[in-house]
Amino acid sequence: MAATNGSPGGARDWRRRERLPSALVQVGLVAVLLAGAVTYVVHRGSVRQQVQARMKAARTLAQRDNPADLRKALAELEALFQVDSDARDAQALAAEVNLRLWLEHRQADAEAGTREHLARAEALDSRSGERYGTRAMLLLAEGKPAEAEKYLEDLKTQGAKSPKLALAEAQALLARGRLLDARQAFARASEAAWREPRYPVAHGEALLDEGLYAQAAEALKKGMAANPDHLRARLSLALARLYQGTGRGDAARLVSDVMGREAEITPALKARTRVVQAALALTEGNPDEALKHAGEALAASPDEHHALFIRARALALKKEPGARAAFQEAVAKRRTATLLYLDGARALQQAGDGEGALALLDAYETVFRDVQVPAPEGRTVGAMERDDRYWLTRGQVLQALARAEDAMAAYDRALAVKGVERARAQYAKAALLMARQDYDAARPLLVEVAPENGMGTLPEAYEALGELLFAKGEFSTGCQHYFFGLTRARQQGESLETLKGKASDVEKRLAAAGQSAMARAWKNEVDALLR
Repeated sequence: MAATNGSPGGARDWRRRERLPSALVQVGLVAVLLAGAVTYVVHRGSVRQQVQARMKAARTLAQRDNPADLRKALAELEALFQVDSDARDAQALAAEVNLRLWLEHRQADAEAGTREHLARAEALDSRSGERYGTRAMLLLAEGKPAEAEKYLEDLKTQGAKSPKLALAEAQALLARGRLLDARQAFARASEAAWREPRYPVAHGEALLDEGLYAQAAEALKKGMAANPDHLRARLSLALARLYQGTGRGDAARLVSDVMGREAEITPALKARTRVVQAALALTEGNPDEALKHAGEALAASPDEHHALFIRARALALKKEPGARAAFQEAVAKRRTATLLYLDGARALQQAGDGEGALALLDAYETVFRDVQVPAPEGRTVGAMERDDRYWLTRGQVLQALARAEDAMAAYDRALAVKGVERARAQYAKAALLMARQDYDAARPLLVEVAPENGMGTLPEAYEALGELLFAKGEFSTGCQHYFFGLTRARQQGESLETLKGKASDVEKRLAAAGQSAMARAWKNEVDALLR
């Protein structure tokens, strides 16, 4: 009857002994699980830190925006994907960086990376500006500006807001010919991302395509303030200044610097460098050299429309019959670049191809005819109704073709705009009236743009008023206005040789009119001015 172990508490002791190993096993399992959890948490924390560090480095490099920086950014992202291939915003950033190398720098092999990373970012549902901006730019690259605009508009209604979306919107508006709206979108993007050169450079290059050189230069300077070594900004700024007829020495030094960094430059940058060389050759009066460099630019990047434009200008300067076709090729490449049409028409007219100039202007009107722009009282009107630069250029071409009535109508349309070209349109209309010897009608137009205080900005208007006053026998006042014209022209950089020729012509006209004493006084005054 005694317990088998000789103890009345034996059964409980046996159960206790059985529970101890079980408990130890359980404790061990818990310890293993806890260790695994800790390891997992530590690992995930390490992964997150690595992803964040790589992402920050990639963004910083991408913001600098030179191609070498973009390639380094992609290297950071590839290292990130080795740690976490599902980092959705990193996939979106990789898509955007590839897009920039593909579309902006003309590296064709980056297209596949753009599409691959964008598809991955969309599958992972990235909500970043890079994802949406890249999709919009891809639609534009595929020739679908209307779809890009709708896509962006839908995002805007959902509250999406980003400099990248503003930039894509600007490019979409540009493709549709809505230049004023595009300028505003570019400005919004630049203001929101003022530390990144990409945005003001895109704005500056759009202004350059419009032939708004001073405004383009200001925007490009902002890009250089963000990154003083931004190659695209430096080259485009040099081109803007050359189009203005200035900056030849700086342009030559820049070309030498960039070409010495050949390992860093992409096809697009090489093409733009050759374009600067071509523009420099044109300013130096060497069209053959300009043609050579323009050809080199097109060999590097056939899409470089400024190379096509400069090639056409060089052919026009040489009065080559192929100039008209060359300008048509340039505008086909960049349909909404007003510079190519307006300056192209003037170049063709000066080359003696007035009909070709008119054909170019007709093509311009076809592109912009249906575009609407804001007008007072909340209305909209056709862009052509507000385009004083177009009507002024058309009037000049028609006047050269001896179509005086049509030219007068064009000048009146330019004046009706009351825009920035009003003074030039007034001068042009007055010059046409003077050609008819209608001095009474021309005089009030010239007096307004060539005031007696010498503060007018158009040397040619002062010269025209001086000619009118001479015709009226008012020699003393006429000399005063001629003098103002010479002074203003010198301030604007006209050569001394040209100015001395004009001064000599006035002296001869005074002598021929029997104004010998005034002729001597005139010579003394202008000799002092033109020393």
